[in-house]
Amino acid sequence: MSTRGTDFLLLSLVPVLFCSSLLQAQAWQPFGVRQLGFTFDVPPGFVLTQRSDQGAAFRGENDAFLAVWGARLGNASFRAEIEHRMVEDEKAGWKLTYRRVTPGWASYSGIKDRQIRYVRAIAVCNDRAALFTINYSKSEKIPYDPVVVQMVRSLKAEGC
Repeated sequence: MSTRGTDFLLLSLVPVLFCSSLLQAQAWQPFGVRQLGFTFDVPPGFVLTQRSDQGAAFRGENDAFLAVWGARLGNASFRAEIEHRMVEDEKAGWKLTYRRVTPGWASYSGIKDRQIRYVRAIAVCNDRAALFTINYSKSEKIPYDPVVVQMVRSLKAEGC
């Protein structure tokens, strides 16, 4: 690659590195609903917009949306609950591009109208699950990739 090509590549990475460095440098905020048995870390830049006994919703820059909540599964299995959520998202127009369901955790993602949706769920305690959903602009995929990885790592069962 020519020096000019290398310079262009490095300059094109600056906004991505700068954005992800800012997100990593700021503090993540702990969040959890103990009676539902989970904890979660909210990424920097997300502001609480709604809270209930089951969870909360947050708004981020450029209309990013994050929801985290706990759910009682009742008679449904963890797998059945996640598969139901995937069907509902598909009915709402999300084209699912990735899905993985195991007995203890599940993840899926999709695209719709230049937005990405990522959903993560874990089985907690006996008949409960903890989930988060994040929607963000498809143009922000690269800066959000490490943020989503950190959110996945932070969603944990606790207090069962």
